[in-house]
Amino acid sequence: MAPLVQWQEALKTLLNIPLYGPLALEDPQSEISVSLEHDGESLDVTRNNVVAALRPFTIGVMLPVNHVERLSGKILRLSMRKTGGHQCLLGTITLQWARTISVGDYSFCLFETPACENFCSPAPVLGWYDLHTAWRVYRGRKRNPYNFQMTRSDLRCNWVFYICPRPVVLVTVEHNGASNMFPMDLIGPTDSPWFSMALRRTNPAIKLMQESRKIALASVPFAYKEYAYELGKHHRKETIDWASLPFPTVRSELFKLPVAEAALKVREVSVEQFHDVGSHVLFLTKTLQDAPEGACRNQMFHAFSSYRQYLSWTMSRQATPPAASSK
Repeated sequence: MAPLVQWQEALKTLLNIPLYGPLALEDPQSEISVSLEHDGESLDVTRNNVVAALRPFTIGVMLPVNHVERLSGKILRLSMRKTGGHQCLLGTITLQWARTISVGDYSFCLFETPACENFCSPAPVLGWYDLHTAWRVYRGRKRNPYNFQMTRSDLRCNWVFYICPRPVVLVTVEHNGASNMFPMDLIGPTDSPWFSMALRRTNPAIKLMQESRKIALASVPFAYKEYAYELGKHHRKETIDWASLPFPTVRSELFKLPVAEAALKVREVSVEQFHDVGSHVLFLTKTLQDAPEGACRNQMFHAFSSYRQYLSWTMSRQATPPAASSK
């Protein structure tokens, strides 16, 4: 790592700036379990909770139709727990029914998030996060009054949602001579044949995805994290110059779409439905190809500052030998 980058990272750590930062984990991750809870009952949704929109902050959970009927009218919450040991509760998000999308024998349930609790960080730290975020919002509005903004409540719920690390992929789509590759983490499986993706409604790639209905998602190795961030600028482009990519590509097996040669896994999906959900377009897709099979090591994930600091703190405690007792 270059000295300037090291200095910048050290300063961010010292100031404790709220960030969604990278982690290297095995995919699927086993750090955090996520459960849908109500009236003392709990349903494991670790592989079945996704973002459907950021404004208002909306979470999607896929459920069998008969299960939805049993939950109707219940006060629900999404809970994040550290796996292993005492299953420490790290955060909760209160869920409010917003909408249900029918997909065959399943219902994709959309919930808005009126409240949350973050147990990874003490109140003064969360207060600092609020102040820093308010300053960034103010500065952003001065630069661009039409810039995308989230409410304070939605931001806090998003911070809790990202206590559970979220995988990052590079999405490829082509149609009628236009093509693009860009990073996404608003994605996820749903404990069903359906795979969810949410993209901001202003993204030019939405039209390509809606018209081609063929998408490749390449799992990003952690070593490619700087490349993934660099490709974030492609979210504003209708098509890209493939020769400018900082890494070699190969064609995917099924759709023959260009993907990173170093991809840990390539999932190829067909778009079955798409819906406007607040600030985003929600794509419900089906996986047609997912290779190679099995877990991926050193996959790039995103997690929020509070969890990454909690993780660092617990690891440092485990690494510190207990003090010798005096007699």
